[in-house]
Amino acid sequence: MLEKKFIRQGLLDFAYKDTAWYQKIRDESRHYRYHLILYALSTALAFPPFLSASLFFNKRYDLMPSQPVVHLAVFLILSALLAFLIRFRRLRLMTYVSLALPVIGFFASVYSPGGSGLYMMISLVYPALAIQLRGSRRGSYWCAGYFGLVSAVGFLQASSVLPPWLISPTFELSAVSFLTYAFIWVFSYASEKRQEGMISRLTDMIVFDESTGLPCRDVLLHSLKKNRFYVFAIIKIENFSDLVALFGYEFSDIISQFASRKLRKYENRYRYRTYQLKYNEYGILIDSDVEPTVQGAEQLLSKIVKSLDLESLPWERDRIRLVYRLGAAIVLPGDERSPLSRSDIALKKAERTHSVLSVFDEDESEKTTAYESVIRFSELINNRETEGFRAVFQPIFCDKGAEVVWYEALLRLRRQDGSYVSIHPYLEVAKSTGLYPYLTDFILRASADAIVRNDVDVSVNIAIHDIMRPEFILLVDEVFEIIKEKKGRIIFEILESDELVELDRCLWFIEYITRYGFKIAIDDFGTGYSNYCTLINLPVDIVKIDGSLIRKIRTDDNARTLVEGIVHFCRKSNKKTVAEFVEDELVFDSLRSMHIDYLQGYYLAEPAALA
Repeated sequence: MLEKKFIRQGLLDFAYKDTAWYQKIRDESRHYRYHLILYALSTALAFPPFLSASLFFNKRYDLMPSQPVVHLAVFLILSALLAFLIRFRRLRLMTYVSLALPVIGFFASVYSPGGSGLYMMISLVYPALAIQLRGSRRGSYWCAGYFGLVSAVGFLQASSVLPPWLISPTFELSAVSFLTYAFIWVFSYASEKRQEGMISRLTDMIVFDESTGLPCRDVLLHSLKKNRFYVFAIIKIENFSDLVALFGYEFSDIISQFASRKLRKYENRYRYRTYQLKYNEYGILIDSDVEPTVQGAEQLLSKIVKSLDLESLPWERDRIRLVYRLGAAIVLPGDERSPLSRSDIALKKAERTHSVLSVFDEDESEKTTAYESVIRFSELINNRETEGFRAVFQPIFCDKGAEVVWYEALLRLRRQDGSYVSIHPYLEVAKSTGLYPYLTDFILRASADAIVRNDVDVSVNIAIHDIMRPEFILLVDEVFEIIKEKKGRIIFEILESDELVELDRCLWFIEYITRYGFKIAIDDFGTGYSNYCTLINLPVDIVKIDGSLIRKIRTDDNARTLVEGIVHFCRKSNKKTVAEFVEDELVFDSLRSMHIDYLQGYYLAEPAALA
């Protein structure tokens, strides 16, 4: 049933029998309890005519009284054997036994005195076994063939080609046999049809995406042959999230269905098969008789992208252009289990380099980047579980560099060799894996502890996502309760490179923390999405100028002019300024001449633990 279904869908290479879901369905559909119920029913209905035939033979042929007992013993042994095979799912052996039953019945009925009783029993048990072992359709074919064989034997006996049965069954016995077979067949067929329908619907849910109808990733992984060459590519709709945010969640299905139709449209032209990977990612698998080259794969995939770009998504009176990005890999024989990982690495490379297409070319730098990300994630997890994180504090001085005004809390991570390093190289991995909130919460608690012990102001870096978290707001309340008897307060530094799209939430947060005497600062101002609207729209207290600008003031007049402009604007708007990365005397003197309010850097003091 499933094989024909997948052939109709064009999934000729799909080895569905190797999938975990198919094996689970197979095990459940062949659960021994259902087999035992049907088998017990068939044997219970077969026993009365069998016993009647045995007693009739005993009277007519004056057989020994023990012969019915022998027949009954044979019947029970056979029943026990089949029940054992059903219980322990010896399906192949069960098939062989069921095939042997007609042969045993034939010889027993023709050549054994009184053997038609045993034959009658077998003829009643066999239909249920055949149907259950092979499914309703194949089982029906088996039963039809079996009774065709019986009819052929009867015809040959009537033609004197074979010896006649030693006894002809009575009308009552024949009627009971027919009714028994008919009941079992109808019951089994109806049961199997319902089960086939259920399996078909369940398979559709597992194998095909509900929205697009495309086969899923599991189909892809089980369609790769070990002796073939392939080019596999992940196609990502880059502006999917933006379009959904703009037009609503329901628009996601419209985008997916449009993209899937276009991908299917070009399947025959470029000889590939399309698969659904994620809501905005698709996979295309291109079969090849020879080993593809990176250049050849790039040329073919470029043609596919150009074809996709020709058509836009119609929406009301306008048309929306979908932006595609591809990451691909060449799959060699014996390497069919890693195309997704390598294509994903290529896709990330395309995103970093702002390219439309990237093919994995065994570049060691890409492997190193992926490997380093895994190592960093492992180190983050290890530090969280072993409480290896540590907070250090870097002083921020007044403009003369003599007096400490407050401290910035910085997070350090312990490596396997016991050394501590900055958390900055780990932040991207922490954000992508959901560990970033833990880091923010840790440093905020460590800052509260430093305030309790030293009664100083401490600044903490936070992100927009932290402000959006209810748990973070509760932690802010908790920190205030801890330090409210102290003079020291928290200064929250929001990265200026974050897109401050939730302006209302930011304003609410600033107003909220102001009640506690906390302050707000903009960190790394001067790069990224830098614009003065941020300073105009948000009532911030402090502006920390990005360190890359501070470093350039030695040799770059434009950087110096930009820093002077920021300082002038902040002084006019009553905001304090901080210069980061003060690393030498030249930079220190230049900043003092600009009248920057506060200074921070290794020239003045390095981060360290507070007493």
